[in-house]
Amino acid sequence: MKKREHKILDHTILSYFLLWIYVSVFEETLGGLADKCIGNVIPGYAAERLVMGRTADVAAGVGVAAAALLAALLFKLWFRPDFNGCLQKGGFKEGLLMLLPFLVIHYAGSIVSWITLGTGSVFIALLRAAAPGFGEEIMFRGLGVANYMRKIKSGGQIKVIFWLSSIVFGLIHLLNITVGGDPVSVVIQSIYAVGVGMLFGAVYLRTGNLWPTILGHMSVDFFELIRVDLSGSGGVMTGMGIGDWITIVAGIFAAFWALRLMNQKYYDEIMRIWDMKWNKNSNEQRTEKGDATV
Repeated sequence: MKKREHKILDHTILSYFLLWIYVSVFEETLGGLADKCIGNVIPGYAAERLVMGRTADVAAGVGVAAAALLAALLFKLWFRPDFNGCLQKGGFKEGLLMLLPFLVIHYAGSIVSWITLGTGSVFIALLRAAAPGFGEEIMFRGLGVANYMRKIKSGGQIKVIFWLSSIVFGLIHLLNITVGGDPVSVVIQSIYAVGVGMLFGAVYLRTGNLWPTILGHMSVDFFELIRVDLSGSGGVMTGMGIGDWITIVAGIFAAFWALRLMNQKYYDEIMRIWDMKWNKNSNEQRTEKGDATV
């Protein structure tokens, strides 16, 4: 059978941004609609934000998470049978252990914020944390990184997607200024997000499994969204407290820890993991036999 062509997605850098847009469309349309319906049922689920100069109730949580999962499923189906998917069992425990030191420091900062600022609804925080946990991981790392690893030929190319995904993840947080975030706090948050993005990206590349970063990301935001101030703003930073500076330290640690995890000596291992995820060896054998699959 004739092998399916992926001409646009074969452009490694361009495809990262195209897949980012692809996931964001799912999250903004299907996810936004679902979350709006949930917000009409569950009091406090939506948060009041300043949007385009006007206040509006904005809801983002499990609806966005479901939409992102749907986008990931369709991505996997498009590349069947070559891609094993990014939500697998392999590397799960290893990924969580890689994240653990960062998570401990970050949780400590969040707890300090609870003590100094007070707390809001734990249930609402859990629902809202699903959006960044699933939505941002699939959008900024899950599909774009996986597609990039499908095409590269050498370990030296890994650092490109590592830095690209980390920097884009950090810069996108600057948009919080447009929804009422304190400019100074938002800039600091964006720099912090680069460090966290580096660690999440390193763990995903080292394991080929997105579950550790989804759960790690979701837990971090869950702990933060319990805070009374972020509970009321829907996660938009309006100032910096003692607990926030501890989480900034966690972000700095994440950056240095990520660089260690991404040491060049691990490149061959990373390439082997992703070759298996994309079934590259079996694909090459089928091509040699003239039996490429659709």
